[in-house]
Amino acid sequence: MVRKDTDLPFGDAFSPNQIEVEDGEDELRAVLELAKEHEWDPEAFDQEMREQFFSTPDRAKNVRLGLGPAGYDIVDEDFRFTEIGEELYELRDDLEAMYDRFAKHILQNEHGLKGIEIVEDLQAQGRRTVNENVKEEFREQYDFHINESSNHWSQMRAWMSKAGVVNSGTHHYDIDRSRIEELIGVDSEDILELDELEDEQQAFLRALALIDPDGPIKNRVPKAIAEEAYGVDIRQSGISKRILNPLQEAGYIEWEHVSGKPNLVTTTEKFDAEVLRPVLEDLAERTGIPRAVLRLSFDEIQEQMDADSTYERGVALETLTVKIGRLLGLDFAGWRVRGRETAGSEVDVVMDDVGVTFNRFQIQCKNTKDQLEAKHIAREVGLSRTLQTNTILMVARGGVSSKAEQYANRVMQHENIAILFIRGDDLDEFDGNEDHLLTTLRGESRRVKNLKRLGREDLVDEDEDEEMTDREEEALEKYADQIEDGDDSQESLDEFS
Repeated sequence: MVRKDTDLPFGDAFSPNQIEVEDGEDELRAVLELAKEHEWDPEAFDQEMREQFFSTPDRAKNVRLGLGPAGYDIVDEDFRFTEIGEELYELRDDLEAMYDRFAKHILQNEHGLKGIEIVEDLQAQGRRTVNENVKEEFREQYDFHINESSNHWSQMRAWMSKAGVVNSGTHHYDIDRSRIEELIGVDSEDILELDELEDEQQAFLRALALIDPDGPIKNRVPKAIAEEAYGVDIRQSGISKRILNPLQEAGYIEWEHVSGKPNLVTTTEKFDAEVLRPVLEDLAERTGIPRAVLRLSFDEIQEQMDADSTYERGVALETLTVKIGRLLGLDFAGWRVRGRETAGSEVDVVMDDVGVTFNRFQIQCKNTKDQLEAKHIAREVGLSRTLQTNTILMVARGGVSSKAEQYANRVMQHENIAILFIRGDDLDEFDGNEDHLLTTLRGESRRVKNLKRLGREDLVDEDEDEEMTDREEEALEKYADQIEDGDDSQESLDEFS
C-alpha cells in the first residue's frame, strides 16, 4: 500500500526516545495503555498524549498515526486494537516478550526484514550503511516511495533494537542473525536460497504455503493458485524439471510421479507456511539482482568460476557480470542468457544508465580459456540492434583475438555503438583495486574515441556553408542575363556539339 510520504511505516513521534516517560516506565507500554483506555476515541487519545508527553498537537497526532494503518497497524481506522495490538497489550507486563513480538511483527509485516537484508547488501558491497543509502536501496530494490527527509527506517531500527535484533543510533550496524532466526524461524542462508529461486518456483512455493496442505497434494492445485494469485504462467510440460526438482533439491518438498495421474507433492519438515509466506512475499516485491550476486567478492567469484559444479560456475559468472555493471553505476534491466543455463561458459545481461540521458549496456561474459573471435562480436552486434544497445561490454577471461579487435573496430567506425573489452588479467586486479575497472574502461573509451574521431571531411563547417551560399548567389547574379536569354534561343544547345 502506497502511503502519503513513505511506503515504510510512519513513525514520526512514535519511536523510542521520542516519548519521555518516567524512570522505570516504558514508552511502548505507556502508549498501549493509553490506546486501550481511549479505544474508539482517537481525539481523547490525542488530548491525553498532549497533556502527558507533548506540548504541540501535531506530535500527539503523529503518535496516533504511528499506531494506525499508515504506521505499525497496532490500531485500525476506528482506533480499535488490531490482532497484533491486542497481543502487545496482553504482553505489556513482560517487556522482553512484548518487544520480541513487536520486532517479529516489524520484520515480517512492516518491511523490517527487507531493511536488514538491504543493510547486509550494502555491507557486502563495502558501501556506507547511512540512512540515505538504505532508503535508496528501498527505492531501487522494491520501488518504494520514501520522502527525502524521512527518518522512518531509523525509527524502525530503534524499535527492533529493543529486541536485540540490531544496535541503535550509529551508522555502524551490528545485526544479530541468531535473534532474527529465533523470532521469524528462518536464517540468512535460507533467505538467500529462496531469493535464488526463479519467479515461477517462488510463486509455486508461495501458493503451497498459502494452502499449507496436511498431506500429499496434486501439483496442479498449487500451480493453478500460483497462476491465479501471482500472475505467473507455469507450463505443465516439463514442470518436474523446472519447478518440482529445484524445490525438492532446496529441501522444501518431495514429489512422486504417478503414471497417468498428476504428480503428488508433499511438504517436508523444512517447509513452514507461517515462516515462508512473509519471506516469499518480501521476495516477490523485490526486483533486480539476486542477493547472492551482490554479496560475493571478486576473489570468491574467480574461485567459483573454476568450480566443478556447473551451477556454481554459472552463478559466479552472473555475479561477475552484474558486479561490473554495479561498479559502473548501472541499473539491472534483465538477463538475456544466464550462466547456469550455459554450464557457466557465458552469460548476457542488459543494464541501463539512467542519468541526464539514457544509455543501454549489453554486458557479455565468457568463462572459457579460448579467445573471443570475430563471430562472437558479430553476434552481440546483431543483438544490439534488437536491444537498442549503445554500448557492448565484453568480458573475456581467455582474452581477445586480433581478428575480433579488428572486426570491432570496423563496426565502430560505421555504426553508432561502442564495443569495450575487459580481459582476464584485468579481472585479477579488481578485488584489491576496484578503481582498476574504471581505469581499464577509461582506456577502452579513449580507444573508441580515437576510432570515431571525425575528420574535416565528416564535419559541416558553418562558415564554409555560409561561404558556399554566398558563392552560389554571386554566380547566379553574374550569369543572370544569360539565364534570361537562354529562354529565347535554341541555338545555344547546338553550340555544345
